[in-house]
Amino acid sequence: MYKNIVDAFFNELKNDKLTKLHENFYEDVKKYIENKKYKSEREYRRILYYIKELKKLRLYKAFYGDRENLLEEEREILKVIESIEGISSLRREVEEAKIEVSEDSKSQEIPKHINTQRYIDIVRVLTKFPEFTDGKVVYNLDENDIVSLDRRISKILEKYKIVKRIKGEFYENEKKDKKVLPLL
Repeated sequence: MYKNIVDAFFNELKNDKLTKLHENFYEDVKKYIENKKYKSEREYRRILYYIKELKKLRLYKAFYGDRENLLEEEREILKVIESIEGISSLRREVEEAKIEVSEDSKSQEIPKHINTQRYIDIVRVLTKFPEFTDGKVVYNLDENDIVSLDRRISKILEKYKIVKRIKGEFYENEKKDKKVLPLL
């Protein structure tokens, strides 16, 4: 029975719709627990966890989706929940919102890429390093190169003493030696 409980939980977790459970599923679990057929205290705690989470998941799916494979016990729980004032109207609003979203999504185009800016460090390469990529750019670092790198990459390379961050030395020297001309 323990394997059936675990399988039911994970199958429900994998599927978007309610899975089919035999009509006496919860009664069989109750008898299994009452007769203490479980092997250990650990297994007992796991059974309770799986059953609790299985019920929550199934009720969530039923509340926001179809109710085709609901068991009688779950139907009764949903009736009690929906008898609370406002809950049934909330369900209708959710269903209407789903219809609006699905209609809107048909007419929408693929969203454009959002340009996110990341911090960049200017670094001096201390030792030759083999070619690598961050998924977008291929880097080839030779000794004494001065390059700009994404801060996440530069921190990793700096940790292993492959690069050394240049801490604004160039900018500070420029400000001291030269006057900044006003823009027209």
